[in-house]
Amino acid sequence: MKSQIWAVLQVQYSVAGIFLLLVLLWNYNVVFSAFVGVLAAVVPNSYFAFKMLKRVNNKDAVQWLGYAYRSEFGKWLMTGVIFVLVFTSDYAWNYKVLLAGFIFMQFSSWFTPLMVKNK
Repeated sequence: MKSQIWAVLQVQYSVAGIFLLLVLLWNYNVVFSAFVGVLAAVVPNSYFAFKMLKRVNNKDAVQWLGYAYRSEFGKWLMTGVIFVLVFTSDYAWNYKVLLAGFIFMQFSSWFTPLMVKNK
C-alpha cells in the first residue's frame, strides 16, 4: 500500500509539472496563477497522503477510518485557507488559469489511483 501512495504522489507531481510547463509555453505571464492553482490541490493531497502513510499498518478499520476522515478534513481546511488567501490578496490573479490548474489537478487525483492500482 505504501508503494501505491508514493506512486500516486509521483504521478500527481509529474502531471503538475507538465501542466505548469504547458502554461509556461502558452503564456508565461500567468504561470504564477497556474502554480498557485496547482499547489492548492497538490499540497493538501500530499498532506493527506503523508498522514495516511503513518497509519497504513493499522489493522483496526474503525480507527483507520476515523483517521482518514480527520485527515480529509485537514486537507479541505488547507484548500480553503489557500483560496481565502488568494481571493483576499491584492495580486492580479488570472482566476481562470488558477481554477483550471486546481480543477485539472483534482481530476488527475481522481484518476491517478486507477493508473497505479497494481503496484
